[in-house]
Amino acid sequence: MKKNILLVLVVFLCGACSDFLNMPPKNTKVVYTMEDVRGAMSTLLFATTSSSYCKGYVSSPVMFNGEYVQYPFTRRNNVSSILYTNDLDLENFLFDDFANPSRGGQNFIKEYGEIKNWEGYLFPSDLWKEVFVSIGYINMVLKDLENVPDYNKTDYERIAGEGRVMRAYYLLRLNQLFAPYDKNDYGIPFNFDADVVQGGKRWKQTDLYKKLIGEITDVLEYETVPEESWNIFFNKRIMYAILAQTYQFKAGSCAAEEEDWSKAEFYAKEARKGARVESTIDEQAELTTVPLTKSTTKPHRFALLRFSLYAYGGNDYAPWGRPEQMLVQRPSKELYDLYDENDIRREVYFKEIDGKVYVTKWQCTDEHDINDVHILFRFSDLLLIEAEALARQGKDGALDLLNEFKSSKIPGYSGYTGSDIIGEILKERRKEFVYEEQMNWLDMKRTGASVSRTAKDEETDEIKTYTLEGNDYRYTFPLPADYELMYNNVPQNPGWK
Repeated sequence: MKKNILLVLVVFLCGACSDFLNMPPKNTKVVYTMEDVRGAMSTLLFATTSSSYCKGYVSSPVMFNGEYVQYPFTRRNNVSSILYTNDLDLENFLFDDFANPSRGGQNFIKEYGEIKNWEGYLFPSDLWKEVFVSIGYINMVLKDLENVPDYNKTDYERIAGEGRVMRAYYLLRLNQLFAPYDKNDYGIPFNFDADVVQGGKRWKQTDLYKKLIGEITDVLEYETVPEESWNIFFNKRIMYAILAQTYQFKAGSCAAEEEDWSKAEFYAKEARKGARVESTIDEQAELTTVPLTKSTTKPHRFALLRFSLYAYGGNDYAPWGRPEQMLVQRPSKELYDLYDENDIRREVYFKEIDGKVYVTKWQCTDEHDINDVHILFRFSDLLLIEAEALARQGKDGALDLLNEFKSSKIPGYSGYTGSDIIGEILKERRKEFVYEEQMNWLDMKRTGASVSRTAKDEETDEIKTYTLEGNDYRYTFPLPADYELMYNNVPQNPGWK
Protein backbone atom coordinates (compact mmCIF):
# COMPACT_ATOMS: atom_id res chain seq x y z
CA MET A 1 0.00 0.00 0.00
CA LYS A 2 1.44 3.40 -1.00
CA LYS A 3 1.77 6.10 1.65
CA ASN A 4 0.90 9.68 0.77
CA ILE A 5 1.62 13.12 2.15
CA LEU A 6 0.79 16.68 1.20
CA LEU A 7 4.08 18.58 1.26
CA VAL A 8 3.10 22.05 2.39
CA LEU A 9 3.64 23.84 5.66
CA VAL A 10 0.39 22.45 6.98
CA VAL A 11 0.31 18.70 6.49
CA PHE A 12 -3.18 17.19 6.79
CA LEU A 13 -3.41 13.46 6.50
CA CYS A 14 -6.26 11.12 7.29
CA GLY A 15 -8.84 11.79 9.97
CA ALA A 16 -8.49 11.08 13.66
CA CYS A 17 -7.88 7.48 14.65
CA SER A 18 -6.59 5.94 17.85
CA ASP A 19 -4.01 3.72 16.16
CA PHE A 20 -1.22 6.27 15.85
CA LEU A 21 1.37 3.66 14.95
CA ASN A 22 0.18 2.61 11.54
CA MET A 23 -2.66 4.52 9.95
CA PRO A 24 -2.49 4.87 6.16
CA PRO A 25 -3.38 8.41 5.06
CA LYS A 26 -5.80 9.29 2.30
CA ASN A 27 -4.59 10.15 -1.18
CA THR A 28 -3.29 13.68 -1.56
CA LYS A 29 0.09 13.25 -3.23
CA VAL A 30 1.87 9.97 -3.79
CA VAL A 31 5.47 10.00 -2.62
CA TYR A 32 7.58 8.34 -5.30
CA THR A 33 10.89 10.18 -5.54
CA MET A 34 13.83 10.77 -3.24
CA GLU A 35 13.01 14.48 -3.31
CA ASP A 36 9.49 13.74 -2.07
CA VAL A 37 10.73 11.56 0.76
CA ARG A 38 13.32 14.14 1.78
CA GLY A 39 10.55 16.72 1.80
CA ALA A 40 8.44 14.51 4.04
CA MET A 41 11.31 14.10 6.50
CA SER A 42 12.02 17.84 6.33
CA THR A 43 8.41 18.43 7.34
CA LEU A 44 8.88 16.16 10.35
CA LEU A 45 12.05 18.02 11.36
CA PHE A 46 10.18 21.31 11.00
CA ALA A 47 7.47 19.98 13.30
CA THR A 48 10.01 18.59 15.76
CA THR A 49 11.84 21.88 16.14
CA SER A 50 9.07 24.42 15.58
CA SER A 51 5.80 23.40 17.20
CA SER A 52 6.62 22.08 20.65
CA TYR A 53 3.77 22.68 23.12
CA CYS A 54 2.46 25.75 21.30
CA LYS A 55 1.08 23.54 18.56
CA GLY A 56 -2.26 25.29 18.74
CA TYR A 57 -0.69 28.72 18.31
CA VAL A 58 1.94 28.29 15.61
CA SER A 59 0.88 29.67 12.25
CA SER A 60 2.02 26.56 10.35
CA PRO A 61 1.33 23.40 12.38
CA VAL A 62 2.09 19.95 11.00
CA MET A 63 -0.56 17.26 11.40
CA PHE A 64 -0.59 13.50 10.96
CA ASN A 65 -3.76 11.42 11.25
CA GLY A 66 -5.59 14.42 12.67
CA GLU A 67 -3.00 14.99 15.42
CA TYR A 68 -0.31 17.63 15.82
CA VAL A 69 3.24 16.47 15.17
CA GLN A 70 5.83 17.91 17.55
CA TYR A 71 8.76 16.98 19.72
CA PRO A 72 6.94 14.54 22.04
CA PHE A 73 8.57 15.58 25.31
CA THR A 74 6.90 18.97 25.27
CA ARG A 75 7.44 21.54 27.96
CA ARG A 76 3.98 20.79 29.35
CA ASN A 77 4.92 17.12 29.60
CA ASN A 78 8.23 18.18 31.11
CA VAL A 79 6.44 20.03 33.92
CA SER A 80 4.35 16.93 34.58
CA SER A 81 7.48 14.78 34.78
CA ILE A 82 8.99 17.19 37.30
CA LEU A 83 5.99 16.61 39.56
CA TYR A 84 7.06 12.96 39.86
CA THR A 85 10.36 13.95 41.49
CA ASN A 86 10.98 15.47 44.91
CA ASP A 87 12.50 18.61 43.40
CA LEU A 88 9.62 21.08 43.87
CA ASP A 89 7.81 22.39 46.94
CA LEU A 90 4.49 20.71 46.21
CA GLU A 91 2.73 22.33 49.16
CA ASN A 92 2.87 25.63 47.29
CA PHE A 93 2.72 24.35 43.72
CA LEU A 94 -0.92 25.36 43.14
CA PHE A 95 0.03 29.01 43.46
CA ASP A 96 -2.95 31.22 42.51
CA ASP A 97 -2.03 34.66 43.93
CA PHE A 98 -1.30 36.00 40.47
CA ALA A 99 -2.91 38.36 37.99
CA ASN A 100 -3.25 35.40 35.65
CA PRO A 101 -3.72 32.23 37.75
CA SER A 102 -3.11 30.05 34.69
CA ARG A 103 0.53 31.15 34.91
CA GLY A 104 0.78 29.41 38.27
CA GLY A 105 0.25 25.80 39.18
CA GLN A 106 -3.50 26.11 38.69
CA ASN A 107 -2.92 25.41 35.01
CA PHE A 108 -1.69 21.95 36.05
CA ILE A 109 -4.31 21.21 38.68
CA LYS A 110 -5.48 17.97 37.01
CA GLU A 111 -1.96 16.62 36.61
CA TYR A 112 -1.10 17.70 40.17
CA GLY A 113 -4.15 15.92 41.56
CA GLU A 114 -2.97 12.62 40.06
CA ILE A 115 0.80 12.90 40.30
CA LYS A 116 1.12 14.13 43.90
CA ASN A 117 0.66 10.48 44.87
CA TRP A 118 2.39 9.18 41.69
CA GLU A 119 -0.93 7.98 40.24
CA GLY A 120 -0.89 9.80 36.91
CA TYR A 121 -3.08 8.82 33.95
CA LEU A 122 -3.51 12.08 32.04
CA PHE A 123 0.17 12.87 31.46
CA PRO A 124 1.17 9.31 30.45
CA SER A 125 -1.74 9.18 28.00
CA ASP A 126 -0.74 12.47 26.36
CA LEU A 127 2.91 11.47 26.17
CA TRP A 128 2.13 8.06 24.67
CA LYS A 129 -0.02 9.61 21.97
CA GLU A 130 2.50 12.29 21.07
CA VAL A 131 5.36 9.79 20.74
CA PHE A 132 3.40 7.46 18.50
CA VAL A 133 2.21 10.27 16.25
CA SER A 134 5.87 10.82 15.39
CA ILE A 135 6.59 7.08 15.19
CA GLY A 136 3.74 6.56 12.73
CA TYR A 137 5.00 9.41 10.59
CA ILE A 138 8.55 7.99 10.61
CA ASN A 139 7.28 4.51 9.71
CA MET A 140 5.51 6.01 6.71
CA VAL A 141 8.56 7.97 5.50
CA LEU A 142 10.94 5.02 5.87
CA LYS A 143 8.54 2.73 4.00
CA ASP A 144 8.43 5.19 1.10
CA LEU A 145 12.21 5.54 1.19
CA GLU A 146 12.59 1.83 0.48
CA ASN A 147 10.55 2.18 -2.73
CA VAL A 148 11.99 5.27 -4.42
CA PRO A 149 13.04 4.68 -8.05
CA ASP A 150 15.89 7.21 -7.93
CA TYR A 151 17.97 5.75 -5.09
CA ASN A 152 21.21 7.47 -4.14
CA LYS A 153 23.24 6.49 -1.11
CA THR A 154 23.85 9.97 0.26
CA ASP A 155 20.22 11.04 0.51
CA TYR A 156 19.11 7.56 1.53
CA GLU A 157 21.48 7.38 4.52
CA ARG A 158 20.77 10.94 5.66
CA ILE A 159 17.02 10.34 5.62
CA ALA A 160 17.10 6.77 6.95
CA GLY A 161 19.70 7.67 9.58
CA GLU A 162 17.59 10.54 10.87
CA GLY A 163 14.37 8.53 10.98
CA ARG A 164 15.78 5.34 12.47
CA VAL A 165 17.72 7.06 15.26
CA MET A 166 14.86 9.39 16.18
CA ARG A 167 12.40 6.49 16.26
CA ALA A 168 14.72 4.31 18.35
CA TYR A 169 15.39 7.14 20.81
CA TYR A 170 11.70 7.88 21.30
CA LEU A 171 10.87 4.20 21.83
CA LEU A 172 13.80 3.62 24.20
CA ARG A 173 12.65 6.56 26.32
CA LEU A 174 9.06 5.34 26.22
CA ASN A 175 10.16 1.89 27.40
CA GLN A 176 12.05 3.49 30.29
CA LEU A 177 8.84 5.18 31.41
CA PHE A 178 6.17 2.56 30.59
CA ALA A 179 7.91 -0.80 31.20
CA PRO A 180 8.40 -2.23 34.72
CA TYR A 181 12.08 -2.22 35.58
CA ASP A 182 12.01 -5.81 36.86
CA LYS A 183 9.57 -7.60 34.50
CA ASN A 184 11.06 -8.75 31.22
CA ASP A 185 7.73 -9.71 29.59
CA TYR A 186 6.35 -6.19 29.88
CA GLY A 187 8.27 -4.16 27.31
CA ILE A 188 6.22 -1.64 25.37
CA PRO A 189 4.23 -2.69 22.27
CA PHE A 190 5.25 -1.31 18.88
CA ASN A 191 6.05 -2.27 15.31
CA PHE A 192 7.91 -0.74 12.38
CA ASP A 193 5.54 -1.79 9.59
CA ALA A 194 3.70 1.21 8.17
CA ASP A 195 1.04 -1.02 6.59
CA VAL A 196 0.04 -2.95 9.72
CA VAL A 197 -2.89 -1.35 11.50
CA GLN A 198 -3.82 -3.75 14.27
CA GLY A 199 -1.14 -2.61 16.72
CA GLY A 200 1.89 -4.41 18.11
CA LYS A 201 2.60 -6.96 20.82
CA ARG A 202 4.33 -6.27 24.11
CA TRP A 203 7.96 -7.10 23.56
CA LYS A 204 10.26 -8.86 25.98
CA GLN A 205 12.58 -6.12 27.17
CA THR A 206 15.63 -8.18 26.27
CA ASP A 207 14.37 -8.34 22.68
CA LEU A 208 13.29 -4.71 22.65
CA TYR A 209 16.70 -3.41 23.71
CA LYS A 210 18.39 -5.66 21.17
CA LYS A 211 16.14 -4.34 18.40
CA LEU A 212 16.38 -0.65 19.23
CA ILE A 213 20.09 -0.65 20.04
CA GLY A 214 20.57 -2.53 16.78
CA GLU A 215 18.80 0.26 14.90
CA ILE A 216 21.30 2.80 16.20
CA THR A 217 24.39 0.65 15.74
CA ASP A 218 23.28 -0.11 12.17
CA VAL A 219 23.12 3.61 11.44
CA LEU A 220 26.56 4.09 12.99
CA GLU A 221 27.88 1.98 10.11
CA TYR A 222 26.56 4.42 7.49
CA GLU A 223 29.34 5.99 5.46
CA THR A 224 27.50 9.20 4.57
CA VAL A 225 28.43 12.41 6.40
CA PRO A 226 25.37 14.04 8.02
CA GLU A 227 24.13 17.32 6.58
CA GLU A 228 24.85 19.66 9.48
CA SER A 229 22.20 22.21 8.56
CA TRP A 230 19.52 19.53 8.17
CA ASN A 231 20.16 16.42 10.26
CA ILE A 232 19.51 16.35 14.00
CA PHE A 233 19.64 12.80 15.39
CA PHE A 234 21.78 11.42 12.55
CA ASN A 235 24.95 12.49 14.30
CA LYS A 236 27.52 10.07 15.71
CA ARG A 237 27.99 12.02 18.89
CA ILE A 238 24.26 12.00 19.57
CA MET A 239 24.02 8.29 18.75
CA TYR A 240 26.85 7.56 21.19
CA ALA A 241 25.05 9.63 23.84
CA ILE A 242 21.78 7.73 23.33
CA LEU A 243 23.63 4.43 23.68
CA ALA A 244 25.41 5.63 26.83
CA GLN A 245 22.08 6.59 28.42
CA THR A 246 20.52 3.31 27.31
CA TYR A 247 23.20 1.06 28.75
CA GLN A 248 23.27 3.04 31.99
CA PHE A 249 19.53 2.49 32.47
CA LYS A 250 19.54 -1.10 31.21
CA ALA A 251 22.42 -2.18 33.46
CA GLY A 252 20.25 -2.59 36.56
CA SER A 253 17.09 -3.77 34.82
CA CYS A 254 15.54 -7.15 34.06
CA ALA A 255 17.27 -6.95 30.66
CA ALA A 256 20.74 -6.42 32.15
CA GLU A 257 23.78 -8.04 30.53
CA GLU A 258 27.30 -8.39 31.84
CA GLU A 259 28.84 -5.76 29.57
CA ASP A 260 26.23 -3.03 30.07
CA TRP A 261 28.33 -0.83 32.34
CA SER A 262 31.45 -1.23 30.20
CA LYS A 263 29.40 -0.19 27.16
CA ALA A 264 27.93 2.77 29.04
CA GLU A 265 31.48 3.80 29.90
CA PHE A 266 32.69 3.40 26.30
CA TYR A 267 29.86 5.30 24.61
CA ALA A 268 29.84 8.12 27.17
CA LYS A 269 33.57 8.60 26.65
CA GLU A 270 33.23 8.47 22.87
CA ALA A 271 30.41 11.02 22.87
CA ARG A 272 32.19 13.49 25.15
CA LYS A 273 35.64 13.17 23.58
CA GLY A 274 37.22 14.96 26.51
CA ALA A 275 35.01 18.06 26.23
CA ARG A 276 34.81 19.94 29.49
CA VAL A 277 31.54 20.70 31.21
CA GLU A 278 30.18 24.14 32.06
CA SER A 279 32.37 25.85 34.66
CA THR A 280 31.11 29.45 34.82
CA ILE A 281 27.78 31.07 35.63
CA ASP A 282 27.44 32.30 32.05
CA GLU A 283 28.11 28.85 30.60
CA GLN A 284 25.67 27.21 33.00
CA ALA A 285 22.99 29.78 32.22
CA GLU A 286 23.50 29.44 28.48
CA LEU A 287 22.13 25.90 28.67
CA THR A 288 18.77 26.93 30.03
CA THR A 289 18.04 30.56 29.17
CA VAL A 290 16.41 31.34 25.87
CA PRO A 291 17.94 33.66 23.21
CA LEU A 292 15.90 36.52 21.77
CA THR A 293 15.47 35.09 18.27
CA LYS A 294 12.62 33.56 16.33
CA SER A 295 14.64 31.54 13.86
CA THR A 296 16.93 29.21 15.82
CA THR A 297 15.53 25.75 15.18
CA LYS A 298 18.64 23.59 14.80
CA PRO A 299 20.82 21.90 17.44
CA HIS A 300 22.80 24.32 19.55
CA ARG A 301 26.31 23.08 20.25
CA PHE A 302 25.85 19.46 21.28
CA ALA A 303 23.85 19.85 24.41
CA LEU A 304 20.35 20.89 23.48
CA LEU A 305 17.73 21.75 20.93
CA ARG A 306 16.10 25.16 20.75
CA PHE A 307 12.56 25.33 19.48
CA SER A 308 11.12 28.25 17.57
CA LEU A 309 7.70 29.04 19.02
CA TYR A 310 4.88 31.33 18.07
CA ALA A 311 6.05 34.87 17.52
CA TYR A 312 3.81 36.72 19.96
CA GLY A 313 4.42 34.84 23.20
CA GLY A 314 7.27 34.79 25.69
CA ASN A 315 8.67 31.94 27.72
CA ASP A 316 6.62 32.79 30.83
CA TYR A 317 4.58 29.61 30.55
CA ALA A 318 2.91 28.08 33.54
CA PRO A 319 3.76 27.23 36.20
CA TRP A 320 6.96 29.24 36.61
CA GLY A 321 5.93 32.90 36.32
CA ARG A 322 8.29 35.62 35.12
CA PRO A 323 11.32 37.09 36.90
CA GLU A 324 10.39 40.74 36.25
CA GLN A 325 6.79 40.20 37.41
CA MET A 326 6.51 37.43 39.95
CA LEU A 327 8.36 34.18 40.49
CA VAL A 328 6.05 31.31 41.33
CA GLN A 329 7.59 27.92 42.03
CA ARG A 330 9.92 27.02 44.87
CA PRO A 331 12.37 24.13 45.12
CA SER A 332 11.96 21.54 47.83
CA LYS A 333 14.12 22.33 50.85
CA GLU A 334 15.67 18.86 50.53
CA LEU A 335 16.89 19.67 47.02
CA TYR A 336 18.09 23.20 47.69
CA ASP A 337 20.10 22.14 50.74
CA LEU A 338 22.18 19.79 48.55
CA TYR A 339 23.92 22.75 46.85
CA ASP A 340 27.02 24.39 48.32
CA GLU A 341 26.61 28.11 48.95
CA ASN A 342 29.00 29.06 46.13
CA ASP A 343 27.78 26.43 43.64
CA ILE A 344 27.30 28.18 40.29
CA ARG A 345 24.08 26.23 39.78
CA ARG A 346 22.59 27.88 42.86
CA GLU A 347 22.81 31.27 41.17
CA VAL A 348 21.58 30.04 37.78
CA TYR A 349 18.75 27.78 38.89
CA PHE A 350 17.37 29.72 41.89
CA LYS A 351 16.82 33.19 43.31
CA GLU A 352 16.20 34.26 46.90
CA ILE A 353 13.60 36.98 47.49
CA ASP A 354 12.63 38.13 50.99
CA GLY A 355 14.11 35.00 52.51
CA LYS A 356 12.29 32.64 50.13
CA VAL A 357 13.99 30.65 47.34
CA TYR A 358 12.34 30.44 43.91
CA VAL A 359 13.10 28.46 40.77
CA THR A 360 14.56 30.55 37.92
CA LYS A 361 15.76 27.75 35.66
CA TRP A 362 13.93 28.07 32.30
CA GLN A 363 13.01 31.69 32.94
CA CYS A 364 13.04 34.32 30.24
CA THR A 365 14.94 37.55 30.88
CA ASP A 366 15.09 40.95 29.18
CA GLU A 367 17.59 39.46 26.72
CA HIS A 368 16.04 36.00 26.50
CA ASP A 369 12.35 36.09 25.76
CA ILE A 370 11.01 34.09 22.84
CA ASN A 371 12.15 30.52 22.22
CA ASP A 372 11.83 27.28 24.14
CA VAL A 373 14.69 25.01 25.21
CA HIS A 374 14.85 21.24 25.56
CA ILE A 375 18.14 19.83 26.81
CA LEU A 376 18.66 16.48 25.15
CA PHE A 377 22.28 15.45 25.59
CA ARG A 378 24.79 17.04 27.93
CA PHE A 379 28.52 16.78 28.39
CA SER A 380 27.76 16.78 32.12
CA ASP A 381 25.54 13.73 31.69
CA LEU A 382 28.22 11.91 29.71
CA LEU A 383 30.93 12.65 32.26
CA LEU A 384 28.75 11.43 35.12
CA ILE A 385 27.65 8.32 33.21
CA GLU A 386 31.31 7.45 32.62
CA ALA A 387 32.12 8.09 36.28
CA GLU A 388 29.23 5.94 37.50
CA ALA A 389 30.12 3.18 35.05
CA LEU A 390 33.72 3.11 36.29
CA ALA A 391 32.57 3.01 39.91
CA ARG A 392 30.02 0.25 39.27
CA GLN A 393 32.76 -1.85 37.65
CA GLY A 394 35.24 -1.16 40.45
CA LYS A 395 37.64 0.55 38.04
CA ASP A 396 39.98 3.44 38.76
CA GLY A 397 39.07 6.90 37.53
CA ALA A 398 35.59 7.41 38.97
CA LEU A 399 36.82 9.66 41.78
CA ASP A 400 38.93 11.73 39.40
CA LEU A 401 35.93 12.36 37.14
CA LEU A 402 33.69 13.16 40.11
CA ASN A 403 36.23 15.70 41.39
CA GLU A 404 36.62 17.18 37.89
CA PHE A 405 32.86 17.63 37.71
CA LYS A 406 32.37 19.06 41.19
CA SER A 407 35.31 21.44 40.72
CA SER A 408 33.66 22.83 37.59
CA LYS A 409 30.48 23.64 39.53
CA ILE A 410 31.89 24.65 42.92
CA PRO A 411 34.75 27.20 42.78
CA GLY A 412 37.57 26.23 45.13
CA TYR A 413 36.31 22.69 45.62
CA SER A 414 39.04 20.64 47.29
CA GLY A 415 37.93 17.09 46.45
CA TYR A 416 35.53 14.42 47.66
CA THR A 417 36.73 12.67 50.81
CA GLY A 418 33.74 10.42 51.49
CA SER A 419 33.44 6.70 50.84
CA ASP A 420 30.20 6.57 48.78
CA ILE A 421 31.38 7.61 45.33
CA ILE A 422 28.30 6.25 43.56
CA GLY A 423 26.00 8.02 45.99
CA GLU A 424 27.86 11.27 45.42
CA ILE A 425 27.63 10.86 41.64
CA LEU A 426 23.86 10.33 41.91
CA LYS A 427 23.57 13.41 44.11
CA GLU A 428 25.42 15.47 41.50
CA ARG A 429 23.13 14.13 38.79
CA ARG A 430 20.10 15.28 40.74
CA LYS A 431 21.56 18.74 41.29
CA GLU A 432 22.74 19.19 37.71
CA PHE A 433 19.72 17.91 35.80
CA VAL A 434 16.96 19.21 38.05
CA TYR A 435 13.82 20.16 36.06
CA GLU A 436 15.22 18.69 32.82
CA GLU A 437 13.00 16.24 30.94
CA GLN A 438 12.67 12.96 32.88
CA MET A 439 16.33 12.79 34.00
CA ASN A 440 15.86 12.70 37.78
CA TRP A 441 12.73 10.56 37.67
CA LEU A 442 14.53 7.89 35.62
CA ASP A 443 17.46 7.96 38.06
CA MET A 444 14.98 7.43 40.90
CA LYS A 445 13.43 4.49 39.04
CA ARG A 446 16.65 2.72 38.09
CA THR A 447 18.16 3.08 41.58
CA GLY A 448 14.95 2.15 43.43
CA ALA A 449 14.74 5.29 45.53
CA SER A 450 12.24 5.29 48.40
CA VAL A 451 10.85 8.80 48.99
CA SER A 452 8.22 10.60 51.02
CA ARG A 453 6.87 14.09 50.47
CA THR A 454 4.11 16.43 51.51
CA ALA A 455 1.60 17.96 49.12
CA LYS A 456 -1.66 19.86 49.33
CA ASP A 457 -4.99 18.17 48.78
CA GLU A 458 -6.37 20.52 46.14
CA GLU A 459 -9.95 19.99 47.32
CA THR A 460 -9.51 20.41 51.10
CA ASP A 461 -6.22 22.39 51.27
CA GLU A 462 -5.05 19.77 53.78
CA ILE A 463 -1.34 18.95 53.74
CA LYS A 464 -0.80 15.20 53.43
CA THR A 465 2.23 12.93 53.31
CA TYR A 466 2.73 10.58 50.36
CA THR A 467 5.27 7.76 50.08
CA LEU A 468 6.77 5.87 47.15
CA GLU A 469 8.74 2.70 47.84
CA GLY A 470 11.69 1.61 45.72
CA ASN A 471 9.88 -1.36 44.18
CA ASP A 472 6.53 0.41 43.82
CA TYR A 473 4.44 -0.30 40.71
CA ARG A 474 3.90 3.46 40.36
CA TYR A 475 7.46 3.83 39.09
CA THR A 476 6.01 2.50 35.84
CA PHE A 477 3.45 4.58 33.94
CA PRO A 478 0.17 2.88 32.99
CA LEU A 479 -0.49 2.07 29.35
CA PRO A 480 -3.23 4.48 28.21
CA ALA A 481 -6.66 2.89 27.98
CA ASP A 482 -7.83 5.30 25.30
CA TYR A 483 -4.78 5.18 23.00
CA GLU A 484 -3.54 1.61 23.48
CA LEU A 485 -5.58 -0.88 25.51
CA MET A 486 -8.87 -0.11 23.76
CA TYR A 487 -7.40 -1.02 20.36
CA ASN A 488 -4.67 -3.52 21.23
CA ASN A 489 -4.99 -6.80 23.11
CA VAL A 490 -2.04 -6.36 25.45
CA PRO A 491 -1.91 -6.52 29.27
CA GLN A 492 -1.83 -3.43 31.45
CA ASN A 493 1.20 -2.88 33.66
CA PRO A 494 0.90 -4.70 37.00
CA GLY A 495 -0.70 -2.70 39.79
CA TRP A 496 -2.68 -0.29 37.58
CA LYS A 497 -6.43 -0.48 37.19
